[in-house]
Amino acid sequence: MIIHGGAPSPFARKVMVACEEKGLAYEDKVLIPFPKTPEFIAMNPLGKIPILEISGGRYISDSSVICAYLEKVHPEPALLPDDPYQYAQALFIDEFCDTKLFEGIGGIYFERFIKKKVFNGEADEAAVEKQIEEGLKPVLDQVEGLIPEKAGPLLDSGFSLADVAFGAQLSSLKLASVEIDAGRWPKTRAYSDWILARPSFQTVLEKAEGSIA
Repeated sequence: MIIHGGAPSPFARKVMVACEEKGLAYEDKVLIPFPKTPEFIAMNPLGKIPILEISGGRYISDSSVICAYLEKVHPEPALLPDDPYQYAQALFIDEFCDTKLFEGIGGIYFERFIKKKVFNGEADEAAVEKQIEEGLKPVLDQVEGLIPEKAGPLLDSGFSLADVAFGAQLSSLKLASVEIDAGRWPKTRAYSDWILARPSFQTVLEKAEGSIA
């Protein structure tokens, strides 16, 4: 199967990490989501990445939908808990990461990594500092309340899609050379260090850095 999008995308990284955790082989193809060519829109009418290409020239879009598909066709090791409440929590945290956390991190990541590494431009550091103050710091205050006291899986049921989604977004801070202040957000910093040290994330982060070298 082919993951169209590329490891520079945090949403593609989420899918790649899910594959790594499940031991699934995949091909990674960089796809910049613009211009919105007819061929691209035919793959995903929403015009977004990642897109999973499976046998028969079929396509599955949206990182969360792709992860749900992978869970159905390759259920072990499970990334979605059996317990109904834990299952719901995994889905909620996935959504929180894809929306609220991304909103706090995305602008910084674009300036510091995508703009510089992909488009060979210069980061607008004034915009970065503004986003850190107005976007990142408030959302990390929220995140601190979601993280367990001891670094490890977010859910009692164990490692899950919640961790995959969180790590995918937190890895953008690492790639953008932004350190999480351990004094203000000690649990978040410990969790970030723990999740990004996981072999699946190490592999995918290497892809992100290497794909634009």
